[in-house]
Amino acid sequence: MAVPTLESFKQSLFSEAEELVRVTFPLKVIELDTLFKSDLFKITQEQLSVENTIASLGDLNKHSLATAKASPPAKRRRYANDSAGGDTTDELALIPSNQLILGVIDRLKPEIHELMSKCNQVKMWIQLLIPRVEDGNNFGVSIQEDAVGEVGRIEGEVVTYLDAISRYFLTRAKLVSKLLKYPNLDDYRRAIAEIDQKEFLTLRLTCCEMRNAYCLLHDTITKNIEKIKKPRSNNLDSLY
Repeated sequence: MAVPTLESFKQSLFSEAEELVRVTFPLKVIELDTLFKSDLFKITQEQLSVENTIASLGDLNKHSLATAKASPPAKRRRYANDSAGGDTTDELALIPSNQLILGVIDRLKPEIHELMSKCNQVKMWIQLLIPRVEDGNNFGVSIQEDAVGEVGRIEGEVVTYLDAISRYFLTRAKLVSKLLKYPNLDDYRRAIAEIDQKEFLTLRLTCCEMRNAYCLLHDTITKNIEKIKKPRSNNLDSLY
């Protein structure tokens, strides 16, 4: 059995990365375009309303955690209006997330992770193709550097997609907790609906941007593939 070497690793990386650009990226463009036009992104504002995505305040106390039986007993709380001064056990209620938004997130997160991984692989491929520093004849090298910069820019944008999802859950949790504390304030209810609608539009745009990223990477790299793979010419006859 042959022992893997650095050179064999590079050759494997080169062939895989070039196949990604030539074959996989066009397929991902079609796949994400189909997803973008699917029923997953045809949710109406009415479906995202608070009344359809969160239980009414009167029903929240009836909701118990699915794992309540397996979890430790709920903490005991002393109520101010308990004339006997005894303790009462308050069972925690499960307040569900927006299931429609969760469905979209669960579908897009693997795509986000995949795009990040592919960008990293293609960027490493181009970087390893950059030749040693020399004076002159660096036009092809500048094309390589521009390609690396474009791939890195897209990779950085993809990371922000995951950050946005985390911020959505955190912001929504704060609003829901406020709504439970001040159920008479309709602004909190409206704010929850607004942030759900905003997140849906953001996720829809994320799908579109990932589709465009694959298309842009494929177009940019294939148009300059010769200079990327061979940035310097060895033919010196043209100099005379």
